[in-house]
Amino acid sequence: MNKKARPVLIIELLNAFSERELVDLSHFVACKYFNTDDYATAMLKALRKEVIHKKPFDEEAQYAVFKQVFPDKPCPEKVLNRPQKSFLFAKMNVLIRLTETFLCHEALQENEACKTELLHDKLLEKNQFLLFKRHVVRAKRELGEQAKGMEEYARQFKMEMGVFNHLHKKGQLVVEDNLPELIENLDVYYLLNKLNLHGTCISLTHFSANKSYDYAPMNAIQELLELPQYAHHPLIRIYVIALDLLENNTPELYEQLVELLDEQSAFIPKHDLNHFYMIAGNFCSKKIKEGKVEYYRHMFDLYRKMEEKDLLREGNFMPVGTLKNIITLSCKLEEFDWAKTMIEKYRPALEKEYAKSVYHFNMGAVAFYQNDFKTALSHFIRVEKVNLAYDINCRIMLLKSHYELDKEYDERTLRTLLLSERFIQSHKGLTTKNKQAFKNFVRILINVYNTRHGAGKMTKEKIKRKLNKLEFVSDKKWLAEKIEDLK
Repeated sequence: MNKKARPVLIIELLNAFSERELVDLSHFVACKYFNTDDYATAMLKALRKEVIHKKPFDEEAQYAVFKQVFPDKPCPEKVLNRPQKSFLFAKMNVLIRLTETFLCHEALQENEACKTELLHDKLLEKNQFLLFKRHVVRAKRELGEQAKGMEEYARQFKMEMGVFNHLHKKGQLVVEDNLPELIENLDVYYLLNKLNLHGTCISLTHFSANKSYDYAPMNAIQELLELPQYAHHPLIRIYVIALDLLENNTPELYEQLVELLDEQSAFIPKHDLNHFYMIAGNFCSKKIKEGKVEYYRHMFDLYRKMEEKDLLREGNFMPVGTLKNIITLSCKLEEFDWAKTMIEKYRPALEKEYAKSVYHFNMGAVAFYQNDFKTALSHFIRVEKVNLAYDINCRIMLLKSHYELDKEYDERTLRTLLLSERFIQSHKGLTTKNKQAFKNFVRILINVYNTRHGAGKMTKEKIKRKLNKLEFVSDKKWLAEKIEDLK
């Protein structure tokens, strides 16, 4: 690795930490069991003070950090020389190793399967059989009380493996064993992982025509899947139906999947449930794009079920894109009360930086679909930068609101339309296809606006023909309706 790149690694890593994680890391590095290098402790303190979440690690920052970490060493006035930099970067390498150990420690606390395996092996190694049995009893109780997904089956398999090793170490395998339980848990854990990876393969081939996979290894497990104990296993059944839906896209498979999720949701962990509802939602999206408008209602019902099961959040936060999709769909179905309830309920769960803008955009959308264009406009003008989807959609909704409100021709509205066209044209984050679609929307809306107010030379029929010739155009249905409204 390039020596100049070494310090960048630890800076990038620490910048990815939250303040709470940085505090925990500081305690970890200060612990003599993990770290005996006082310079590494001082290094983390100086980086947090001078650089992390504040500014680049440039020459000036390196000088400031060096002075704090090595107060007893000679230091030039402004810029470190090569030996001083080498010494500084060497201690940064110590810090990055400590940070990696900290991350492993954090991951171990979150992964019960790994913790079970490592602890049980150590207890057996030291012949601590009573304590081992105590841990096994507790693990069995916990696993019996919770919904099981891949993580839980991994833990159960590791626990049964520990029990097998315990019986072997005590010389009791001839008298008793747990091989049936061990084999069944291994099979379930293996099948769930295999099915999950197969689903990933199918999804990737849908996104890229250049991708193809050999499905022969997947076909080889069919005989195992048909064994009664696995064919009737709730989570395995759901996986099989979900993969069939990904491959075949039939309404019958969609209905089977949703029915199974309704029946078995109490026995499936949230992270797995969320995955399956996303597969069902993607199917609805495909059908909506095909013009099957009844799937708007199906999608809405999925969102309601996910909301009831508290599946819409990611951790403690509501993703801004998810909320936007929910509100837009609710408004199209005129479920305005539910939309407003969702906005208010999840407002505290939005990232603080974007909460106000996201709130005003979605409240503006509700007002717009209720034909209260003045209120909608008052919300949209208060939306600041969130992300690309919000920025573009807000701009489009602003244009629509101006169009609906103007009873007479207004030069300010035309300027807003032209500025929006330039904004879209210059936006580097948009794909070529989306840029063309949004540009065409604005261009047609300008034609409709001028014709509506008796300006320009376009006629209703000319605009209609122009719209129909376009390959990519955003919200074509709304534009077509406005063209039909022209006199």
